Amino acid sequence: MARGRKINEFVTFVFMLLCLKSYYCVNGESKVPCYFIFGDSLVDSGNNNDLATSAKVNYPPYGIDFPDGPTGRFTNGRTTADIIGEFMGFDNFIPPFSSANDSEILKGVNYASGSAGIRPETGKQLGENIDLEKQLQRHQETISKIVKILGSKEAATKLLNKCYYSFVIGNNDYINNYFVHEFFNTSLEYTPQEYAQALIQDYSQHIMALYKTGARKMGLTGIGPIGCTPYAMNHQNTHGSLCVDSMNQAANFFNQRLKSLVDELNNNLTDAKVVYLNTYSILSDYVASPALKIKINGCCEANEFGLCVPYDLPCEHRNLNIFWDSYHPSEIANRIGSRLAYLSLWRILFLNLKMAFLIKYLLAFFLLMIILPNSKIFCNGAPQVPCYFIFGDSLVDGGNNNNLNTTSKVNYSPYGIDFPNGPTGRFTNGRTVADIIGQNLGFDTFIPPFANVLDSEVLKGVNYASGSAGILFETGKHAGQNIEFDQQLRNHEVIMSRIARLYGNSTALAAQHLNKCLYISSIGSNDYINNFYLPNFFNSSKIYTPAQFADVLIKQYSLQLQQLYNLGARKIGVASVSSIGCTPNATAFYGTQGSICVDHMNSAANIFNRRLTSIIARLNLELEGATFIQMGSLGFRIGTKIPGIDFKPSSCCDLNEYGLCVVNRNTCRMRNLIIFWDGFHPTQIANKILGAAAYLILQTIL
Repeated sequence: MARGRKINEFVTFVFMLLCLKSYYCVNGESKVPCYFIFGDSLVDSGNNNDLATSAKVNYPPYGIDFPDGPTGRFTNGRTTADIIGEFMGFDNFIPPFSSANDSEILKGVNYASGSAGIRPETGKQLGENIDLEKQLQRHQETISKIVKILGSKEAATKLLNKCYYSFVIGNNDYINNYFVHEFFNTSLEYTPQEYAQALIQDYSQHIMALYKTGARKMGLTGIGPIGCTPYAMNHQNTHGSLCVDSMNQAANFFNQRLKSLVDELNNNLTDAKVVYLNTYSILSDYVASPALKIKINGCCEANEFGLCVPYDLPCEHRNLNIFWDSYHPSEIANRIGSRLAYLSLWRILFLNLKMAFLIKYLLAFFLLMIILPNSKIFCNGAPQVPCYFIFGDSLVDGGNNNNLNTTSKVNYSPYGIDFPNGPTGRFTNGRTVADIIGQNLGFDTFIPPFANVLDSEVLKGVNYASGSAGILFETGKHAGQNIEFDQQLRNHEVIMSRIARLYGNSTALAAQHLNKCLYISSIGSNDYINNFYLPNFFNSSKIYTPAQFADVLIKQYSLQLQQLYNLGARKIGVASVSSIGCTPNATAFYGTQGSICVDHMNSAANIFNRRLTSIIARLNLELEGATFIQMGSLGFRIGTKIPGIDFKPSSCCDLNEYGLCVVNRNTCRMRNLIIFWDGFHPTQIANKILGAAAYLILQTIL
């Protein structure tokens, strides 16, 4: 009986993971019974409308894209608080305290106030506002009303324990205090580090006061890139930088201390769940990336306070402006930031599992993947999708390089030693991540490579991936021929024509078929490994900084992913670049300087991945019917673990000068205990873990 119960618990847990899409998709009742919002103008929904202040915006063009027109929201449409509320399942927007009635407050109240801050004096040069302490006092009034409605303090507390409490505050303590020298002396009294610490001390006291009233689930949002607003860049000296670095640095001091506060609260308040949210970091990613072609000026003509001139016509293409006025994001930016924030909220809103329980069953999940190497854990009957197309590099190559003139091919032993068909051109001992995903999707056979796919196979998908290939044409060409991403897309067009012929030359029927397929793309690692970090062959590292190179890649990749969409792809999983500084080849060739990995290589990859997050969010918003998802990396990433095994950057085979296994040489015996197969590529056991994780993430779009 006990064993059966354990199995049922595990099945329940796996089912829960497969329902990850419920974190994104709202169906039925809200995920929490109530939602309380504290903050500043980024989330104010009208509390300043009747105050004597210049920091109010209850006039056009504000609200031009909001259902009710101008409401006092400091943007053209919805705020991040509005959008997160929709994600959580609330049918109506949370009302501002200034107009909330007793029938509404059980679902929550918005206390946020434009120009307000943690410190009481912040923003007062503009007139009245409701600082954080006063917002908490108003919450006490709300609690008193809830007690009367529910009939007892105990019932009210029980409800309040289940609510979500959002904080978006601190920006004005810099914008409308520390950096406004003509009105405030704080910059003379404190260094930026001291000021951040003083703010966090006050903030902590307010959070503790809220906790004592019953708050248990809280999200604390970091300060955005205040030095990158149109107002800051127009009124401060950027010293040749993209933004006002001194302002962003001050904000970073605050954010680092806020993260520490979140850790402290979680450690000390055992029944509380607090999460740090980086909602507005998306702004700095856009500003810092010219490849995204997003305008950083405001969408409206601004007055002396940086707000829109009343009744002035705003820009027409508001989806191309990250800023609405001189301070506040447009709705498009709020939508992107909200998606990122909502993903961070799932662990405090929806999971009632203890962390030990979570770790225990994740371990069991990975062990099951090891124990049952050829089973389809999640699929029965027909595959989840009718077809599956794979784009990428050697991490997912199924044999496309075998007949090319290149040193980047591995159709020889010991590659494939654990694969049913032996050496096939896969850059590992067994199955690739793409193979694992395909099996879990329910495909009975491996998706064939483009190089030898038959007409009888194309309806189920094709693998276009090519070892050493990259986003850029030249990447990896020093090793010989490869099939870069643009050519992979052209090869897909060839397959589309073959599919149309199978449908009686009907492009319409072929398009219907292709719309239902899953597409994955795992590419970009070689643009660093076999381009940027090979200065003897390529000039990219001499021409670009890592951030600039990431912009070049993202600009090209964005066009390529849009082209894939234009060819009919709708469900698209996009892999991040892996921890390229942790491969055996990288650690041996470049040295780690006392670290575990080559940190500067991983840092460059992380810049790319952050840009990729932004571009995927933008594609989802701009391309009708598109469902892109970022899967994480399909190669090794820091944190990948085989249960009971410590990470060591060593390979399972003897390596040649290219970092690949020596032909026909013996390999290690305990391949299930090694993460790396050769100098670059994971073993099958690592691929199984990575593939299982990627498969679960893909459920959100299937």
